[in-house]
Amino acid sequence: MTGSYTEVQRRAANQIWGAAGHYDFEPMFLAIHSQENRPDFYMNLVIGLAYKYFGQKTLTELFVRWQGDSRQQMLDDLAWIYIEQIVYKLEIPIRPALEEVRMDYAEAFFAGEYKLSRQEWMSKNQLVYTLQSARWSRVSGRKLPVMTPFEKKLLLALTPENKVSQEEIIEKLVSIYKTFYLFDGKKHIRKPLMLHFTGTAARLLTRIMPAQLVKTDRVVVMRSSQADSSQNGIMQNKSSSHMILKKEETDHAYIENCFGRSLYSKQELARTEKELCKGNHAGCHVWFTDGKYIPKEKISAENRYLRNQAQLQMERNRIYYYKNQKLYQSIIAQLSSQIRNCMMVHQQPDILPGRSGRLDPARVWRSEYVMDDRVFHANYEEKKPLFTVDLLLDASASRLQYQEMIAAQGVILSESLQACHIPVRVSEFCSVRGYTVLRILKAFEEKKSDDVFRYFATGWNRDGLVMREMNELLRSHSGSADRHLLILLTDAEPNDSFRIQSSEQFPFGKDYGDEAAVNDTAAEVRALQRKGICVSAVFMGTDAGALKAEIIYGKEYTRIQEVGQLARAAGLLIQKEISKIDL
Repeated sequence: MTGSYTEVQRRAANQIWGAAGHYDFEPMFLAIHSQENRPDFYMNLVIGLAYKYFGQKTLTELFVRWQGDSRQQMLDDLAWIYIEQIVYKLEIPIRPALEEVRMDYAEAFFAGEYKLSRQEWMSKNQLVYTLQSARWSRVSGRKLPVMTPFEKKLLLALTPENKVSQEEIIEKLVSIYKTFYLFDGKKHIRKPLMLHFTGTAARLLTRIMPAQLVKTDRVVVMRSSQADSSQNGIMQNKSSSHMILKKEETDHAYIENCFGRSLYSKQELARTEKELCKGNHAGCHVWFTDGKYIPKEKISAENRYLRNQAQLQMERNRIYYYKNQKLYQSIIAQLSSQIRNCMMVHQQPDILPGRSGRLDPARVWRSEYVMDDRVFHANYEEKKPLFTVDLLLDASASRLQYQEMIAAQGVILSESLQACHIPVRVSEFCSVRGYTVLRILKAFEEKKSDDVFRYFATGWNRDGLVMREMNELLRSHSGSADRHLLILLTDAEPNDSFRIQSSEQFPFGKDYGDEAAVNDTAAEVRALQRKGICVSAVFMGTDAGALKAEIIYGKEYTRIQEVGQLARAAGLLIQKEISKIDL
């Protein structure tokens, strides 16, 4: 299914993966706003938390119980009312900000009155709507809707106050369905009766069919297998992980709220995009940021929640590092010693004339004839750094499982290079909603590496465009040396939800992935190398990915089996480049 995701579907899927904490599964459900063609943040959060607490196997087994039944949609919807209550209770002690996001969702449930057409309302299940309305009325403090005794008892059963375990959930929910005669455990397949009326008959039926339901912009929660680009409410592509764009926000404001301020003015950014976003990246956007936010009086609950989650991830990264601090300090000492020794072997000290040192016979005459007493060789170590290192970390959703380890390895490498007086910049990149974000975690001039703990993973990775961004960054913020070494952490799987637009090479456009993306990234790497920038990669991925890494980076990459090997592998690449540079 992943390859056929539309853009909105992929954004929804990434929100689910982000909440689940891993991405190695295909979500059975996606939450999409039917009218606004956008993912629903809270319900995708609920779906992801369901995978977190109950696992893929249990959820699949649960929903397969009635898959194909004539009342499958109703049973699915009621199941999510039940699951939402359970996962909220489980997660709220860990994420207090979830309460505000839930409250916003409840308010939004009622905010869309009169938006839906009569035909859309006629298609809704009255029982499901009544229970949803009651749930969100209670959360938002509204008066509960008028309910039958049956509906009251069913809502009570679907709102458990006690924890429900992974082992219990299937049995308990099926038991509720049986008690209320909703599903007896056997699938009842019914062929739908399809009638189509036009003209007078259609107008007459419109008058007599019920049409005075309370109106709300209901979220469509659908199985991934049901997602079809031809359906209402679904548009095009695996995107954006734990994020949601409010309708009134522009993409520009959204990216700024999520990742931080732009380092470029609007005019500079427009000029840069004009230069970089062409060819295979036409229609895309770029964003350069240091991750700092512009103070604002009011930000949305979703953005506040996301910032809180980024802060929590930073704390997790920090705790993970200091838990293993003794080991990491030892690695830093070893790595910096190796790099320093390599530099001493290959670096020739500058020999300058001086008033003391080793006598230079060729300069003795100057003392007698030009009164210049600098007739000795004086050795001086070069004060200006001879090269800089850019460490660029893939921060796409494929790295969700390794965030703490990647941050730790970034700190190790940064500290090791700092100890050798080599300027190092650490950045992360990802792509969200057509924006390729380059986020600087530690700048060249910064002495401490603490900000590398801000690393977090989300979204996609448009590797070809970020290579162009790195070229721009090295042009505008090159550091204090003329030589540059760029090292990437990569899985050699460039992939983005934003398609390559139609061109002479791709008349009908092309998904940015597989061969097209690999070739594009390889071309951009070669372009950097032609400009004298040394580009190397630390590869961690599959055997198939290793073949792609070779296409992209040639022989300038090293493979690691686990993230914990990153710093040492990067250190070896640095030593290799030092030996090639005529210092």
